[in-house]
Amino acid sequence: MFLRHAEKPGEAGPPLGVDRHGQNDPHSLSVQGWTRAGALAALFDSVPSERRPGLARPARVIATEPTHDYKSKRERDTATPTAHRLHVTIESDFTHKDAAAAATSILAADGDALVVWHHGSMPELLSHFPIRNSSDVPAQWPEDRFDLIWTLTRGTSDDYTFATVNQDLLADDVT
Repeated sequence: MFLRHAEKPGEAGPPLGVDRHGQNDPHSLSVQGWTRAGALAALFDSVPSERRPGLARPARVIATEPTHDYKSKRERDTATPTAHRLHVTIESDFTHKDAAAAATSILAADGDALVVWHHGSMPELLSHFPIRNSSDVPAQWPEDRFDLIWTLTRGTSDDYTFATVNQDLLADDVT
């Protein structure tokens, strides 16, 4: 399961980014983003469900790490409430430029994984998976959407089927 970080601060003004202590941090989530991160924790603690097929309780939570060039903490901020609630450690061995290595790690391990990744390189990450319906994978993550989950479901062989699941967690989410 792949998702973009939750809502971010405005480009030149409100909403502001805040860290987990409520202090101003332009590299962290907005208040709405923190709300979504908490709602995602509840969602992943309550799946699988008929309402959201393709979702599973993750055994692994992977989030990209900030770098000197890419300072965003939003992927890790988004993943933290889910990891805490499910009692798993966030794996943060990858930056958003390490798509091939992340895919190799995910494919090599057993169990379902939740990957919180930079939306700009999400399609590249998925390109490293054997996807039966790869033409259905969007060329880019929609810039204005924080409410989607891209899923890969293992088929009978070693390939996957791609699907999109609407989170439907917050009032403004598209259903």
